[in-house]
Amino acid sequence: MTKRSVALLFAFALAAASMPASAGRQDPMVVPVYERVESTNGIAPTAKRVSAAIIYAGRLRGWTVVDSKPGQVTLRYAPREHEVVVAVDYDAEGFKISYVSSKEMDYEIKRGVAEIHRNYNRWIRNLAHDIHQSPVFHLPDMTEAETAPTAAPTS
Repeated sequence: MTKRSVALLFAFALAAASMPASAGRQDPMVVPVYERVESTNGIAPTAKRVSAAIIYAGRLRGWTVVDSKPGQVTLRYAPREHEVVVAVDYDAEGFKISYVSSKEMDYEIKRGVAEIHRNYNRWIRNLAHDIHQSPVFHLPDMTEAETAPTAAPTS
C-alpha cells in the first residue's frame, strides 16, 4: 500500500468515526394533508365519530391522549427513549395530523426542510391508516367506549 493510500484510508476512517451516531437516521418530515374519511356502514361521518376514530387509532398504536377539545385531539407517542406529540385537527368530513414537538427524534431544519428520525413518518402513516380503518366508520352506532382496542400492534 502506498503512503497516499494509507493517508486516504486514515482520513476516511477519521471522517466516519466523527459522524454523529444519528447520521442517516433522518428523513425529510412528511407533512400530512387533510384526509377525508368515508363510512362503509351507510351512516355519514360526524365530528364525534371522527374524534372517536382518532382516539381509537391512537390507542391501538400505543399513543396516549394528551388533550382533547372540540375539533382537535392531541396525542403523544413515547416508545423507548423517543417521544412525539401531534395534534389531529378534525371535523365531520376528515382530519389532518400536525407535528407539535418531539424528544430524541433528531428534529431539525436543514436547508429549509424539516428533517426528523425516519420512524416518525411511518408512525404518522400508520396512525392515519388506522384512523381510516377504525370500526367507528364500518359498524353501526359504534362509540369510543365500544371500540377501545385491547392490544397494540407493533409499529
